[in-house]
Amino acid sequence: MSLKTPFKTLPQSQEGVKSPANSSVRALARRAVPGLFTLAVGLVLAVILIEAQGYQALPTIMAGLDYAVGDATSIARTLAWGLPLIVATLGVSLAYRSGMFNIGAEGQIYAGAMAAALTGAYIGPMFTGLHLFLCLAVSAVVGGAVAAGLGWLRAVWNVDEVLSTLLSNYIIMLFCAYLATAPLRDPARQSGTTRAVHDTAMFTELIPSTQLTSALFVVIVLCGATWWLSERSVTGYRWRMTGESPAFAAASGINVRRSRIGSMAVSGALCGIAGALLVTASQGRFWTEIGTGIGWDAVLLAMIARARPVSAIIWVLVYSVMRSAARGIEQVSTVPSEMSLILISGIIIAATARAGLFTRLAELKNRYIRSEGK
Repeated sequence: MSLKTPFKTLPQSQEGVKSPANSSVRALARRAVPGLFTLAVGLVLAVILIEAQGYQALPTIMAGLDYAVGDATSIARTLAWGLPLIVATLGVSLAYRSGMFNIGAEGQIYAGAMAAALTGAYIGPMFTGLHLFLCLAVSAVVGGAVAAGLGWLRAVWNVDEVLSTLLSNYIIMLFCAYLATAPLRDPARQSGTTRAVHDTAMFTELIPSTQLTSALFVVIVLCGATWWLSERSVTGYRWRMTGESPAFAAASGINVRRSRIGSMAVSGALCGIAGALLVTASQGRFWTEIGTGIGWDAVLLAMIARARPVSAIIWVLVYSVMRSAARGIEQVSTVPSEMSLILISGIIIAATARAGLFTRLAELKNRYIRSEGK
């Protein structure tokens, strides 16, 4: 049956037939519910923690949000802090997609930062674009080589990558600290830092006093490339197949060993670039605590986002706002910013538990529908 109009013939709607638009809306709603649930849990925890300190929760939270996203300068400052974390989280997510757990992101970030600092300080000066590209490229190669070596140990010798990547953090971070405090220390400074990089190895600032630089465009390109590699390319499909079922992937002709090593190499390269951004977009040199905690944050955020590139970017932005808001709350009250770590830990636990909770609710719903049908 159809309805004839002066312009064209339209299909008559039928009860029970789902249109593609409605299906897309329902699918989007289903994806948003777990994230909203996690944010609601975080909001409740924030209210409890702030009230426990003797402050009114809502005005305090609003003051923190105003510090984080109140105006263009605040947004730029928050975004600048999150750029290296976005790149590192995407890198960790790529490894997860192939079934590899790259817990060594922290060490790879330090390795990338040291490589960029040395390239920027001892090579050049050259043209700004060329020098910056060289810093990023060397950092990517160093980070990728470290992660690929650990992936090779897993693929060839079956060495547990969780243990090897975890221990690699301490080796790399301590070695970088040794370089910065002994043979490569800047003699003009008392603290453990390397020489300052040349101006040609620094990104230009977009908004003054915010540390938001033209590195933003590099991160946007990396986000698009990582999404395409993970979700649309043949290589990404092979990595996902390897992660979901290595035996089936091998039976389908996929080289599982190559997929694991390749995903780890790209993961480490992105973590290395994240370290390079710490040097070339803000610090201008390597120092012993340049990236403390960023790698661990990237691991946790990749787990919350279920290793999905788009979800990972969204969660990093939310996390950046939370960290910036925590600093703002600390300025208007005596609530320490460390309380944000407790809040973030609660959110991570809620995000981890949400899958089991929603699965249980779905089972109860199906049981109720079956009972009503009898």
